[in-house]
Parts: sequence; C-alpha cells; structure tokens
Amino acid sequence: MGEVRGRLLVVEDQRDLRELLATAFSLEGCAVSTAASGEEALALVRREMPDLIVLDLALPGMGGLETLRRIREGGRAPRVVILTAHGTPAQVREAMALGVREFIGKPFELDRLLRVVADEMKEVRPPPHER
Repeated sequence: MGEVRGRLLVVEDQRDLRELLATAFSLEGCAVSTAASGEEALALVRREMPDLIVLDLALPGMGGLETLRRIREGGRAPRVVILTAHGTPAQVREAMALGVREFIGKPFELDRLLRVVADEMKEVRPPPHER
C-alpha cells in the first residue's frame, strides 16, 4: 500500500488497540496523536486540528457520538472513521448526519482500516501529482 500522509487522531479507550493503531498509522506515514477519552480528544482537536479522526463509539464518560457532536459544534470538520462493536441503526444515522461516511465494525481487519484511512486521506490531502 502507498504512503498515507496527514495528521490523524486515534480515539480509542482500549490501550492495546490504541497503541497498535498508532503504530500502524505511523508506519503508513501519518503524524498520529492518540486519546483515550472524548474529553482528551476534544482538547487534541482544538490544539492539533487533525485531518482525520478514527473514533470509537463506545468511550467511557463522553461517548463517541457526543464527542463528534462537540467537535462539529466547535466548527471543526475533520473527516471521521467510526469504529464500533455495537453500533445501532440510530447511531449510524446520527453519525452520518454529522458527516461520517465510514464505519468499521469490531473486530476488524487492520488492512481494511488502513485502506479506508488511506482513501479518506487522499480526499483530504491529495498526492502531490494530483494537486
């Protein structure tokens, strides 16, 4: 797979998965930040303005959808890929209304997530020959 370039925020409360994703995306050429909670994610979004967020729906405290709502209320519009083990149709509809186009069910194949992120990043930051 080609390199993915851009700023990526991984929001996942499971430490091992968060670290695995951070390593995988770093190896693909992304500048990766991580957050274990919605509150931490909001602070990072304000400070770092990521191009893309990989966001778990099931976060302790402020859930993934509330985190996404607050990001959008703050005027930020990074692309978002949702990770979920138990997403409901209502959650999917709400996330889509908030601009989410991609949902990845847990458990997932890492290669699939890498492809989805690469495709999303190409739309945010096209390769130099396409600019």
